[in-house]
Amino acid sequence: MQTGFEIMDYDRHLKSLWVRRTLAAIVDFGITWGIAILILYLIKPMALLDYLLTLFLQGPVWYIYSVIFDAVFGKTPGKFMFKIRAVAFIGNISIVQALLRNLTKLNILIVITDAIAGLSTEGDPRQRYSERFINTLVISEKKGKRIRSFQSAIESKFIRDDRDELLLPK
Repeated sequence: MQTGFEIMDYDRHLKSLWVRRTLAAIVDFGITWGIAILILYLIKPMALLDYLLTLFLQGPVWYIYSVIFDAVFGKTPGKFMFKIRAVAFIGNISIVQALLRNLTKLNILIVITDAIAGLSTEGDPRQRYSERFINTLVISEKKGKRIRSFQSAIESKFIRDDRDELLLPK
């Protein structure tokens, strides 16, 4: 089987999805960092060094923000901007799935590591690593553009024989 990084070499729709996921995460990170700054400012007007404290508050704010938006709308404002949404394999995301899939957002470094791990290992290339255990993924909402299924992406690298079995190319 192939990793998500290998599949991205030839699947422009998968590459587009991950670019939009990354941009949506940057937008959501920025929004939640602004909320964290506002919360700390309301508690105590900040000196310049206090802005570093917002990075510690930003994670929990991003988590709560993502859980609420994923559970209610299936997408955060960042995902809305880039026409992607979080879904369960069957139906919409439940509150439990929203709580679990967004745990990595408590720290930006964990989110980055989770995405890299998901793309570096075998499995559905549309998922972060942690999403594989929760049975959720992010899909494109763009009309007329479908991301090729994982199975067809794998099969495109093989040759079918007369018995319809997959063979490695010569």
